[in-house]
Amino acid sequence: METARRYVFPIIWMVLFALIAAALVRMAFFPATAADGASGDGISPTAAYDEYALVPATPADITSTLELPATVKPDATTPVLSSAAGEITKVSKHNGDPVALGDVILEVRAEDAKATAAAEAKAQADADAWNLTHPDKPAQAPKAVATKYQYFEVTSTGSGTMTEMKLLEKQQVSIGDTIGQLSPGTYAIVADLTPEQQLRLIDVPLSATVELPTTPDPVPCEAPAITELSADEADAQQPSTSTDPMTGMPVSSSGPAASLRCPVPAGTKIVPGLSVEVTVGLGTASGVLTLPITAVEGKLGSGTVYTMDEATGEPTPVPVTLGLRDDSVVEITGGLNEGDMVLQFVPGVENPEAGMGGMGPW
Repeated sequence: METARRYVFPIIWMVLFALIAAALVRMAFFPATAADGASGDGISPTAAYDEYALVPATPADITSTLELPATVKPDATTPVLSSAAGEITKVSKHNGDPVALGDVILEVRAEDAKATAAAEAKAQADADAWNLTHPDKPAQAPKAVATKYQYFEVTSTGSGTMTEMKLLEKQQVSIGDTIGQLSPGTYAIVADLTPEQQLRLIDVPLSATVELPTTPDPVPCEAPAITELSADEADAQQPSTSTDPMTGMPVSSSGPAASLRCPVPAGTKIVPGLSVEVTVGLGTASGVLTLPITAVEGKLGSGTVYTMDEATGEPTPVPVTLGLRDDSVVEITGGLNEGDMVLQFVPGVENPEAGMGGMGPW
């Protein structure tokens, strides 16, 4: 036992340390190869695909939608304008107060110059008459006349909740001054639209639903409407840049040109600034000719697919017209017949299964 402890055990430990050291050296200086069952980079396997695989154009059903990120925003307020000029004598409505059509918001007094002048003229006439009829007495000066005022009520021309009221009693206002805002107390869900997305919605009957965190099911969007941005709003928008998942190259897209607005149904629990998602229906079709989106290059109504030239063995482009699309297939409305074989993957795309083949975000 003494011999084993003195000679055998140390030798075993030396061998173990030598094996560990050799393994570390191999990992550091000799990356794994395909023979080791790993991919060429020694990190993660890459799914192989047949770049010359063919698929037929086949009939299928399509439900096409457009998913849009959106934000809950309060509906626009209405300015309350002063209909009188003068000094504020009473403020009847304050921030947060409900306001109905015709309610008094402010009371204003303004000097009545005509009435004051008339009173001064009468005082002067009285003094002159006294002096004429009493020449033997000291002349009288006209009596002092108090300034005459007119009083006006500024009433509401709409209804809502008073906001942005900052005026106080004894302040001066002029006709047309904004004295506050009337908030309707309602909200809308607003989604920005790029020019490409707006183009897709032309001549499409708008139908949309909204996913809200406070409702178990998507809420129908009643009376959705598209509003184009003003020139100043459009200039303020910045184009966005993203990365193409297939090529890794940066892709620039136009900034918003319009917005889709959906009124929030009354009674829905909501707060401004909440991020939600709007799904716009673009149409459905049954039994239409389709291809996988990986096989189609193009956007909107025109595109290209590729067939194999039997003589040269090279891909040959074939122009096609496009219709609806979903996450996996696109409708082919012209250029192919049922059963025609095309390449499953657009040539030249590095990773066709990472995104939408050769199709842009149309």
